[in-house]
Amino acid sequence: MKKITVLLSFLALAAFIGCSTKVDLYADYKQIPIIYGLLDARADTNFIKITRSFYTQGDAYQIAVNPDSSNYPGKLDVRLVEYCNNDSIREIVLDTITKHNKEHGIFYAPDQKLYYTTEKLNINTATQRYSYRLKVVLPDRTLSTKAKIVGDNNFGIQSLGVNFSKIYIGQPPQKFRFRPAINAKFYEVELRFTFKEQRTPESDSVPRTMSWKVGTWMEYDLAAHMVDECYVFKYYPSAFYEKLADFIGADTAVIGLKRYINDYPVEVIITAGGEKLWHYVLTNNGEGGFVPGDASFSLIEDAQGVFSSRFTSRSLVRLAGETVPDLLAMTNYGFVYIGGEDK
Repeated sequence: MKKITVLLSFLALAAFIGCSTKVDLYADYKQIPIIYGLLDARADTNFIKITRSFYTQGDAYQIAVNPDSSNYPGKLDVRLVEYCNNDSIREIVLDTITKHNKEHGIFYAPDQKLYYTTEKLNINTATQRYSYRLKVVLPDRTLSTKAKIVGDNNFGIQSLGVNFSKIYIGQPPQKFRFRPAINAKFYEVELRFTFKEQRTPESDSVPRTMSWKVGTWMEYDLAAHMVDECYVFKYYPSAFYEKLADFIGADTAVIGLKRYINDYPVEVIITAGGEKLWHYVLTNNGEGGFVPGDASFSLIEDAQGVFSSRFTSRSLVRLAGETVPDLLAMTNYGFVYIGGEDK
């Protein structure tokens, strides 16, 4: 999901101010904290980004590339309070770290200050439900917001393979089963098809991966069509071949090129997202900025951004049915089956 950035504009306000009205915009201006945090109980490290909005009479683009415009000075007091079945059980103090790989854009780069913890977060069980309250002490106020942890150890992939056999093109979609995650509001599914490519007999083979974002499904839709206590997402074999043709492109004409497929060439990635994350994606689409004062975009009281949870399941699966023979029959693609798990 793309990072959301916020710049405040007072143009609309100025249109309603008469010539005789004396208003000091700088005096009235109040910084808005910007918080982004997605807790993942399986992650070794959890990060939270805390910045602030800014207002300037000068060139906003020039001010935006200055880290001091967005960052709070020094180190804030940032904590996670852990709850189990609504009872507070521990408090985690977050430290700061600087990441050095942000791409250059409108806002400052490549260094980014983040708050983080390497403390292991707890995963939900059948009898224990975990949540975390984020507490941020700012120079002028203290923020507090809470998120339920998404997922448990039962969440995961159940189907053993994906079937892109050409006999199913034009037929109803194929189905893939997985077990649901606790507290999940929606699920995003991605397939990654990996093969090793050798362009000439003398060259080394290198891995190439085609990513296919299959779709997003709401929890209540999946729950209404469960099969053997599993959720089911659907996919079309024809879409796989369309994606593959775009990914390989003109390389189909290269003489002598080989593409080697092993027994488990497809990784299925299912990410379960919490309710607050879903509202964030739904209202903002991960692209635009928040509108100051618009409550429908406010997911954190007295601030902007999102604090939620996600949980990801990954598994390597086979190409089922006649998929491998169908790929080998496409001689212009140069696929060769070599077997072996190669995990």
